[in-house]
Amino acid sequence: MRCVACFLSLLIAIGPAQCGNVLVWPTEGSHWINLKTVLETLVERGHNVTVLMPNAGMFIKVKESDPFNYLHFNMSMSATEIHAILEEHLDFYMYNAGKLNQLQITIKYFQLASKYLDIGLSYGDGILKSPEMLDELQQGKFDVILSDPIFPCSDILAEKLNVPLVYTFRFSIANAAERMCGQIPAPPSYVPGAKSELTDKMSFTERIKSLLFYLSQDAFIKTLWKKFDNYYTDYLDIKRMLCGYPGFIMTDR
Repeated sequence: MRCVACFLSLLIAIGPAQCGNVLVWPTEGSHWINLKTVLETLVERGHNVTVLMPNAGMFIKVKESDPFNYLHFNMSMSATEIHAILEEHLDFYMYNAGKLNQLQITIKYFQLASKYLDIGLSYGDGILKSPEMLDELQQGKFDVILSDPIFPCSDILAEKLNVPLVYTFRFSIANAAERMCGQIPAPPSYVPGAKSELTDKMSFTERIKSLLFYLSQDAFIKTLWKKFDNYYTDYLDIKRMLCGYPGFIMTDR
């Protein structure tokens, strides 16, 4: 009788689960290949999934067999330009990075990241500067936005649609954005920064290296993302403070 009583109590406590309307802000390349598996699982569980698809997409292709919907928008950059930037990234990391010292790698990475962010700006413009697209998204009555944070500005769209935003992974080197804006605990003496190639067991010298790595990435993030301050100000009608990285917005509402 006790088991029956516990079972009935659980039935009363557990509410009904409802399927939702999911809007997806994806990224090109391997990010899309990984995310597509997640989206297929969401559809299997009864959710309705709509993917924002750029006209210059290279890996995001419409197939009749796909279980989700696509919403097309136009980018100012061509597929050829995007392909050239991605090729430059791959060529550097596969063939040239190992021949350079850390300072040269950092400088080159800064240049490549700036080009990659230009893709993100073009991506955001194609959606946020299109009144027709925004109207269609408003009418879609989405419950959540699932975003690959490599391309920024999905948080602006979430603000405009007034829906929750979910990032698919931690995305910044040394977790700089997550530490400065998300406030995740990460003391450099104990938690090695992402891509530092250090482990959780560090010598004194490695702990100093970890600290310097954290500081360098904090400066890198704040310098690289300054171009987005005005961009976010143009699209959000509220007074805000960007804490070093788009995707984490502190407002005074």
